[in-house]
Amino acid sequence: MTVPEPSDAIPDFLLEQFDDLSPETLRGTGDYARKETYVAPDEMPDTIKEAFALQDDETRAAIGDYADELAAFLEERDAESLREITGGSSDEEESWGHKRILEWHE
Repeated sequence: MTVPEPSDAIPDFLLEQFDDLSPETLRGTGDYARKETYVAPDEMPDTIKEAFALQDDETRAAIGDYADELAAFLEERDAESLREITGGSSDEEESWGHKRILEWHE
């Protein structure tokens, strides 16, 4: 099984937030996105909750499907997050990015 491909309907800023979520949180996020429950998982970032209010039903359904596929992918690999599998950015990259932001605001 390869990493699931998200639908084009899902905004990039939401996809980035899925990188650190556990399979359990992803499943809860999927249920919440499809309105199968009105209680969001505790570990689900507030920014995702707020963004759901701006999405149409089709986008929320796509998010729910992707979250379930991603959870299954992680469970199959016994991983706690997508970042654990793919690796995160190095300190050097983060430092470079931070420096660039500071330069832009000078």
